[in-house]
Amino acid sequence: MSSKTNRMIAVVGLAVLATAWMPTVALAGGARLYEMTENMKLTKAGKFARRKATSELIGTADVGTPLCPVELVKIYAPGATSCTINATGTDNISLGTGLGAVAGKYTVVVQGDNNADSPELVIAKGVFAGKMDFSPAILLGIPLGHITGTITDIGTFKSSPFTGTFRLPFVLPMPDAAVFGALPLPLTPMDHYDVTKTTRPVYLLDDMKNIDAVEASEFGAGWATVKFEIGF
Repeated sequence: MSSKTNRMIAVVGLAVLATAWMPTVALAGGARLYEMTENMKLTKAGKFARRKATSELIGTADVGTPLCPVELVKIYAPGATSCTINATGTDNISLGTGLGAVAGKYTVVVQGDNNADSPELVIAKGVFAGKMDFSPAILLGIPLGHITGTITDIGTFKSSPFTGTFRLPFVLPMPDAAVFGALPLPLTPMDHYDVTKTTRPVYLLDDMKNIDAVEASEFGAGWATVKFEIGF
């Protein structure tokens, strides 16, 4: 095995001990956003450097959640089971602790005048803020992060708490992939990945043992995206 893979496997094994403090995210009745772009810079202020980034995300929220109110769906998208969420988020994380703050804004949209592209009819807007714990990824090399925060609808001023899990995509060298069991066949074409040498991109699950393949819908411009799962 490569030294990188050995480290990943060792870290994942060690991380099983961390599951007790990990926040639980309910996928049913929640939202799933994907990071389409990220602009990041490193700054030094005090003892540790900080990682500051701004990301654009898109995804879906289930009807009945604070991000997809039933009363608005009935008016603007009768019969829909989800709303599309466009969001911009900014975080500021210490590379010494992996902890930091996150804030941003979101727009709730449904299909408008072109069913062939992404939804564009705005039905709600809001802001969010919270605390981010990226210590698993920054300090241990585990491709996970967590957030607790609040979203506020700027039309109704109603606030709702949420928890979230970030799943960072990663690949493993093909000869060593067997430690995680069988993997699905790669997507075709795979623009940015050489699947003769590595697995297709995958996400690590909460049990710290199993992985899920990044699906076709979870790519953006040929790149595997960071998945942000939200529960209320």
